Amino acid sequence: MVKVSLSQLSIVICSVIIASLVLSNKHWRNDDKIISNDVISYYGYLPAIFIYQDASLAYWDRMYPSVKQKIWFKNTKNDGRVFIKTIGVSYFYMPFFVLAHQLSNQFGYLNNGYTKPYRLAIVLSSFLFYILGLVFVRKILLNYFNENVTAITILIVSIGTNIVNYVVHEPGMSHVFSFFSIAVFFYYAIKWHQVQSSKYLFILGVMTGLIILIQPINITVLLFFLFMGIRSFPEFKQRLRLFVNNYKQVIYAILGCLLVIIPQLLYWKYNTGDWFFCLNPEESYFFHDSKLLNGLFGFRKGWLIYTPLMSLAMIGLFLRNDIIQKYKSTLLLFLTIHLYITFSWWCWWYGGSFGMRALIDIYPLLIIPIGVLVNYILKLSYKIKVPFLVLIALLVGLNFFQNEQYIKGSLHYDSMTFQAFTKSFGTLNVDNEYYELLVKPDYEKAIKGER
Repeated sequence: MVKVSLSQLSIVICSVIIASLVLSNKHWRNDDKIISNDVISYYGYLPAIFIYQDASLAYWDRMYPSVKQKIWFKNTKNDGRVFIKTIGVSYFYMPFFVLAHQLSNQFGYLNNGYTKPYRLAIVLSSFLFYILGLVFVRKILLNYFNENVTAITILIVSIGTNIVNYVVHEPGMSHVFSFFSIAVFFYYAIKWHQVQSSKYLFILGVMTGLIILIQPINITVLLFFLFMGIRSFPEFKQRLRLFVNNYKQVIYAILGCLLVIIPQLLYWKYNTGDWFFCLNPEESYFFHDSKLLNGLFGFRKGWLIYTPLMSLAMIGLFLRNDIIQKYKSTLLLFLTIHLYITFSWWCWWYGGSFGMRALIDIYPLLIIPIGVLVNYILKLSYKIKVPFLVLIALLVGLNFFQNEQYIKGSLHYDSMTFQAFTKSFGTLNVDNEYYELLVKPDYEKAIKGER
């Protein structure tokens, strides 16, 4: 008989819950779902290269209008065409894309890259890497905590946060794949600091390349690796010596990173004549005016307003505990820089989304402080830990309910205010007064820095 641990069971429970929601919604049946918004640009590489064998995108001219609207590109100065997102996410779509392409004709669908089997492939990709991300989250947590703490922490992150929306309702968006990549990165960072192995550093290099190609801002995770466990200047000097002494392994890491990034560079060189290409030069960061407080606590898209369970990480970060003391300085450095940059982006609310989607990517780095807090609470009396567990359950329920509000429109995708939030709280049905309380952001002004 196969024994299943409590932490493994938590992943199974999450898998069943999310799979049931995915199957009940069946978004892949809708032509207007899945391959839409940013996914159009992430996905475009696969049909262009594997079906039409035309990286120049000249095939766009002869496509039907219904397919043309699913192919977004920018014209370059030499009359070339390039996709407006990097190639990283398409790596994760690829296995199921190949399967869909092989089976589409057999099931009576056009194998043009944009029919139902291809949409289902994207859904399955998101679900698979969500589960694999949780597998690595579990591996990380078990380095420091017992089965009970690990299981509860997995449940908090996996079904108590807005990552659910990007597996169930908007699969294909980059966040699940960043979540997985950073979880793997964190796990092998721990392994390398325990045992300096060339294999571990090579994997870290590969994951760094993927992380950059999925979402370039997430290159900040390198800070986490470089400063991991450092609490003093002598320790920092010792860390530098460690890298110098293992310079051959560092070269392996660089090669691993280049292995992933080179296809992107070749694509740009082929289509633009340059090795590097700025995809959106009109979009920029305004570092003199970072919207940090709005991004964390504002009602338009505040992270801790719409994903309150992540406040557990902020509390756990300041507990007196040997585990968190090892990571506290590193996490504070990383969070200070990463959050500041994230909310300096011209569109600091990151368009239409449920909650602060930009921060889903870094959830794997926050599981340690969450675990520390859960571990602390579970050691207290029943009078404290039972209400705590009930609160977690209620906030998980709130996450699912607010996600449904977002889908139904009673949590607006980019125009929420405090007044609209209180008006719609606890209901899926809203009246005209709710819409009058919304404040639409001015995107044209925001891109100029007037936010």
